[in-house]
Amino acid sequence: MKGRLIPHHTRRHQILYQGLKFFAYAVLLVTLIGVMKGETLSESAIDFYRHLPSTVRGWEKTGLPEVYDRKTLFKYIDGGAELYISYHFEKLSAVRYMKGNDEIKVDIFDMGNSYNAYGVFSLGRESIGTEIGQGSEYSSGLLNFWKDRYYVSILAYPETSEKRQVVFELGREINRLIPQTGPLPPILSGLPSEGLIPESIRYVRHHVWLNNHYFISNDNILLIDSGTEAVIAAYHGTGKKYVVILVKYPDRQQAQKAEKGFITQCLGRASSGITKLKNGCYTGVKGKENRLALVLEAPDKKTLEDALSRILSTLW
Repeated sequence: MKGRLIPHHTRRHQILYQGLKFFAYAVLLVTLIGVMKGETLSESAIDFYRHLPSTVRGWEKTGLPEVYDRKTLFKYIDGGAELYISYHFEKLSAVRYMKGNDEIKVDIFDMGNSYNAYGVFSLGRESIGTEIGQGSEYSSGLLNFWKDRYYVSILAYPETSEKRQVVFELGREINRLIPQTGPLPPILSGLPSEGLIPESIRYVRHHVWLNNHYFISNDNILLIDSGTEAVIAAYHGTGKKYVVILVKYPDRQQAQKAEKGFITQCLGRASSGITKLKNGCYTGVKGKENRLALVLEAPDKKTLEDALSRILSTLW
């Protein structure tokens, strides 16, 4: 088994300010027509622009929002669009507040559903905050949070005390404008609670993001694609941390194929699905119906077997 636990550090892409003025005007017109027909705020990300305050502590909302979809997001986030697209991103509404030559960027991502919004948020967080939305994190002028189908990023760099106040006022206002909360992915219920490190939970929809947190292989051995869901989390063990990965597939056949591939390529063809590593820890995999559970680098065999048993005794 060649996997390794990779410490997570905040990785945020530098957002580039680009104008798509004609496109934005056209989209805004369509949206306004939709609103007059009774469309609710939660049904269109661009509506946030109309409802956000014109000024906040002397910072003025400028121009029209920039609107991007799956085809155009690359123009806005150079090198980072793949992350959002892998979570089935639908639309981005980008709003700007200016004071002199200084700028605060408000990016509101419509992720289609709450599972995907939570997933994007979970992938980058280092702590758990509940001040805004269903989960939030603030660091050095950057506020990120999620609520229902939306993932929101508000950037004020370099940070000042004044900018921090504006960022949180905007965050609270956007939170207010989202009328409902959304459910968490059911797969999270499969994670055993004992020893769980909550801030380590990552909900992933692509094997690359899984490898960012625990490297298994350059190949997609676990067959994670757009039709699968996976979650990875760290646990407190005896003297060290170990890792749990759960994957839910569209059907039993794909789950069985992934299990066989992992055993063959990572466990030295261990018939029991469990192997002892050179460092004395244990790694194992077990499937049930269309679900697959992996426990990686557990401190002892009993910890591994107990975890697998608890995981597969629940429906997620």
